[in-house]
Amino acid sequence: MADPRCPQVYLVSDGTGITAETLARSLFTQFPDLDPAWHRLPFVQTPGRLSSVFARIGAGPQPAVVVATLANADLRQDLRHSPVPVIDVFGEQVGRLEEVLGVTAQPVSGRAHGMGDVTRYDRRIEALNYTLSHDDGLSTQDLSVADVVLLGASRSGKTPTSLYLAMNYGLFAANYPLVPEDLGQGDTPHMPRSLRGLGGRLVGLTITPQRLSQIREGRRPGSQYASLGQCRAECAAIQEFLEIWNIPHLDVTELSIEEIATQVRDTLDRIRGT
Repeated sequence: MADPRCPQVYLVSDGTGITAETLARSLFTQFPDLDPAWHRLPFVQTPGRLSSVFARIGAGPQPAVVVATLANADLRQDLRHSPVPVIDVFGEQVGRLEEVLGVTAQPVSGRAHGMGDVTRYDRRIEALNYTLSHDDGLSTQDLSVADVVLLGASRSGKTPTSLYLAMNYGLFAANYPLVPEDLGQGDTPHMPRSLRGLGGRLVGLTITPQRLSQIREGRRPGSQYASLGQCRAECAAIQEFLEIWNIPHLDVTELSIEEIATQVRDTLDRIRGT
């Protein structure tokens, strides 16, 4: 018997399906009591392929819904033959934009997540390479090239945030772990030589000791590194360091990587007055 609490969500796209999935998952966050089953169906670019998709959907469990991002107008017309309800992302919005802008769309399958603007694509690849080579303080050379340098304790989310910034926004994002040598032993913490002169490119990530201990415990169970006492000492010292050097910082304890990255960008914009 079909379970109404577990709807089948079919993500039908003529490209990668990233747009359809992002939208669908955002919509379903508004229904926390549901547990959707996700079915990714990318590169649906012909009527025959769409017909086979419909056959699969019709034979599957119910309830079900299709979230479609199809650029081709003929394929969007074929969505009328879907055996289950359809959320046609492009169908309604593209037409509305044409009305508002007075310009006719030029649909191309997969454009949203294809190479598109080659310059922007190349920038993202260069940024990703830079971020990988400047992860966790591995290299402190060329930090002057960085768009942002994230500072914080080990396991506070610096690496995934840096990678997200590079892959999605083409930002040259480095990250640097603040270690006891940087934080001082009862003295005023000094600014590491490699970070001097970076000014408005430094952003700190702070986290509660309890959450940091929980994360580290998953990596090194029972270690001094993961102990609550160690995490408390590091978090307090890092907070002091960031305040002494007037470095803007974010509490990332309850934030997702996407939220951290967005707030980092907002922080950089405020610093630069843009």
